[in-house]
Amino acid sequence: MGLVKDKTYYTYNDVTIVPGMVSKIEHRSECIPWDEDGMLPLFTAPMNTVVSEDNFKLFEENHINAILPRTAPLDTRKFYSTKGRWAAYSLKEFSDVFCNEDDKLSTTHKLKALIDVANGHMKAVFDLARKAKSIYGNDIILMGGNIANPKTYEEYARAGFDYVRCGIGGGCGCITSSQLGVHFPMASLIDEIAKLKNEIEGDYRCLPKIIADGGVRNYRDIIKALALGADYVMVGSVFAKMFESASQKVYGTMLGIDINSFRDLHYNGGWEGTYEGKKYNIGTVYATFYGMASREGQIAMNGEKTKTSEGIKKPLEVEYTMEGWTKNFIDYLRSAMSYVGYKSLDNFRKYTTVIINSPNAVCAVNK
Repeated sequence: MGLVKDKTYYTYNDVTIVPGMVSKIEHRSECIPWDEDGMLPLFTAPMNTVVSEDNFKLFEENHINAILPRTAPLDTRKFYSTKGRWAAYSLKEFSDVFCNEDDKLSTTHKLKALIDVANGHMKAVFDLARKAKSIYGNDIILMGGNIANPKTYEEYARAGFDYVRCGIGGGCGCITSSQLGVHFPMASLIDEIAKLKNEIEGDYRCLPKIIADGGVRNYRDIIKALALGADYVMVGSVFAKMFESASQKVYGTMLGIDINSFRDLHYNGGWEGTYEGKKYNIGTVYATFYGMASREGQIAMNGEKTKTSEGIKKPLEVEYTMEGWTKNFIDYLRSAMSYVGYKSLDNFRKYTTVIINSPNAVCAVNK
C-alpha cells in the first residue's frame, strides 16, 4: 500500500491536557478517582515480576485491578476465575477451560478470563471468545488483545469481548516494535479507538472497555491515557518498581534479612526499614524485571525458551511502596480532574481536551 502520508501519529510525550475554561471545583477532594465498583482505573500487567498470589490481595486492597499471570498453576488460575478475579490464559488453556460444553465450570460469580496473547489480531482469539460466550453468556467476562490497529476494536465488539488491551511494542520489557517495526503510537491509538467506540455505540449490545497497555512511565502518562478516552490503563514496569511487587529484589547492603521482612519502609535517599524493632539502612533496592516474551518470561511460563525473544530483562530501581504510589496517583488524578472541571471519571474521559504540542513544548513539559 505504501506510506500513509496524510496524518501524523502521536505518543504520550506529544500531548498535554487543557484546563477547563472555568472550573467550579474548589478542592480536588470533590473529584472521584474511582469507578462505580470502587476500583481505580488501573490493571496490573499479567506479569510474574508484577503480580503473584502473594501480593494479589494487596493490589486489590489498594483498589488496583490485579490479573494473575500465566506463570501461576492452571488450577490456581481457574480457581481465581471462578471467584470473580482476573486470571490470564494462553489460547490452548482458554480453549480447554472455557470452550468445553461438557465440562462447564460451576460458579456463583461471573467468570473473569484474559486471553493473553501477544498478537490480538488473530482470528482464533475471536473464535474462542464467541465459543465461550455461547456457553456462558453473560456469566463470563472476557478480556483480550493486544491490538495496534484501531479498526480491530470493532472485531472485539462483534466477538463479545468486555475489555480489549490496546497497544503493541510500547512496554518497558517489550522489544517487538524495536525489532519488528510493528507499532501504533499510543496517544493516537487510544484517541482513534475511543472515537470509533463513540461512533458505533448502539450497534452492539456491549462495547469493550478500552485498556491502554504499554508505554506508561509515570503518573502523567496514565492521566493522559484516561483523558484521551481510555477506560483503564494497564501498568507493568511502574508497578514492578513497587517494594511489594512480585519481582525478585536485590539490594546493596547485605544484611542477611529477607527483604519482605522489613516494616515501616520509607525512602530517604535510600530505603530504610525496621526489623525486629531495629532500624536498618537498606540502601538502593533493584527489582528484576522482564517481559513475558523474553527468554526469562518464556521459561517461567513454559519451562523452556520456545521462540525468538521479543522481550528483555533489566534491573529497575525500586522507588516507592504500593500504598505511597497509590496515594500519590489518587491525588494527581484528582488534581487533573479539578483543573479540567470534571468530578467524575466518566466525564473526564469523555470531555477533556487534549492538544498536540510543538517539539519545543514537548521539551518544556516532559522534564
